[in-house]
Amino acid sequence: MDKTIMYIDADAFFASVEQASRPNLLGKPVAVAGRNKRTVVVASSYEAKRLGIKTGMTKGGAKRTLPSLIIVEGNNEKYVDTCVRINEILLKYTPEVEIYSIDESFMDITGSFPFFPSPAGIAHAIKKEIKDTFGITCSIGIGPNRLIAKIAGESGKPDGLVMVKKEETRGFMKELPVGAIPGIGKRMGVALKDLGVITCGELLDFPVSVLRRRFGIWGDYVSLMAQGIEPLGDKRSGRPSTSIGHSMTFEEDIGDRATIKSHILELSEMVGRRLRKEGMTARGFSLTWRYPDFTTYTKRCSIPFHTQDGKMIYQVTGTLMDSIRLKDRIRLLGVTAFNLQKSMAISPLIEKSDKGERLYKVMDTINDIFGEHSIHRATLLLCRKHHWVISPAYRPYKSYPFRR
Repeated sequence: MDKTIMYIDADAFFASVEQASRPNLLGKPVAVAGRNKRTVVVASSYEAKRLGIKTGMTKGGAKRTLPSLIIVEGNNEKYVDTCVRINEILLKYTPEVEIYSIDESFMDITGSFPFFPSPAGIAHAIKKEIKDTFGITCSIGIGPNRLIAKIAGESGKPDGLVMVKKEETRGFMKELPVGAIPGIGKRMGVALKDLGVITCGELLDFPVSVLRRRFGIWGDYVSLMAQGIEPLGDKRSGRPSTSIGHSMTFEEDIGDRATIKSHILELSEMVGRRLRKEGMTARGFSLTWRYPDFTTYTKRCSIPFHTQDGKMIYQVTGTLMDSIRLKDRIRLLGVTAFNLQKSMAISPLIEKSDKGERLYKVMDTINDIFGEHSIHRATLLLCRKHHWVISPAYRPYKSYPFRR
């Protein structure tokens, strides 16, 4: 039996949750950002999007673009809780549910038809329950694999329902712009346009050998995806992750090296935790810093082995900071891991490594249960408490602890 995959995407998720929980915001242009005055817009309502507000704008820039914009402080707990509860609804229809990001999920409903109506019937029931329960809308795509289901869902936003049968895949893809394929961003879109490729139909007919010479293995991937084929055969269609990083912008510029390094430790621990969650290790690390005039620099270093240990990452990135002669105070710091590979179990014969692995396992479990930063290294007490909104790409891995 051919698979039937459903993709569910909550429309303008963070902003929609805020509007639903605050009726006075309904129908108004709303943007969600962190508490820090220097943080950027991470989400906006459709009313704001139509008037020029984009993700990544500074608060000041967004306000200058749209003086009537209402900026609300993000609430991570509220978004994670809503995500988990939405997925509890999805689990009524199939146990095969994958949280793809905080506002997106996939369902394999192939085995659900003996118990529930048609795919469209399931989709309408889900849309109604999400609307009735949370006051937000979602867009749903249905297809023979995750790739087609996601593209279908995106094509119907907002509040849409698009179903593509296996035999309709080629015709559906043919007229879409190449940017509809996950992983093809602006830069690659421009590069393809320079080759005369604008639509997926044109990409279908373009020589794979030329794409491979221009883009490497990714050229093979996009050619397959234009045909509606998932080239990687895994749960996340699109380009595989090549790096994992975190950054923070400070309320006030900082120049004290002890404070700077405590923030580097904080970022390194965040990157390590993310690597462990993703089941990845890295052997390359970079440190990014930005001055008040917005000039930005990055310094990189590789080590002989792979790790997901936050303390080890800090030793590398902290050493990078020690080698830098700062010309001014800094407004932003970032730590990124690259040269990734899947993690492998450490032999219990390596006592020190096993001890560190067990320590992080306990720390991760505590933070999963009681919330991020519930337990951390004492050095991080030097850091002022920061408030930032989780990335929309964040995936809750467990039931949300604040609902226990």
